[in-house]
Amino acid sequence: MKRRRPAPDGTVFLVPLRDSGHAIGVLARATGEGHAFGYFFGPRVSKASDVNMERLIPENALLVGKFGDLEILRKNWPIIGALKDWVPSNWPMLPMARIDEAAGRAWLAIYDDSFNCIKETEIDIDAASRYPYDRMMGAGAVEVRLTNLIRSAEES
Repeated sequence: MKRRRPAPDGTVFLVPLRDSGHAIGVLARATGEGHAFGYFFGPRVSKASDVNMERLIPENALLVGKFGDLEILRKNWPIIGALKDWVPSNWPMLPMARIDEAAGRAWLAIYDDSFNCIKETEIDIDAASRYPYDRMMGAGAVEVRLTNLIRSAEES
């Protein structure tokens, strides 16, 4: 049975940080079956009116990747609006890297907009660090990762 989509692509939402405030997310793709792909941004904001929508461009993202959409559906990650003039090709599903550290090997996966892997190529393990990790992040993982990334940015 298909669940409903959490929101239209291009939706902007807040992600609660573990220490205080929120990060910002942009929903780039969603399947309606729990899988989503998004771009996540700092700086830390305390409320929706603090979000500068003009600053939300893919190149400024702190974190990019696949994640579960349940917290958007539950409204624990509140929707605050939508990007003007949404163009999906400007917010692509990026190639993502998988690493088998024990074997010393890495692969680059290309996904279509329905989250189907359409191509996978072995790459140099050092090159894998240039790509988002190929994993489905749970809400807690996204919140912890963003908390750490934003805290590091504030300290530098």
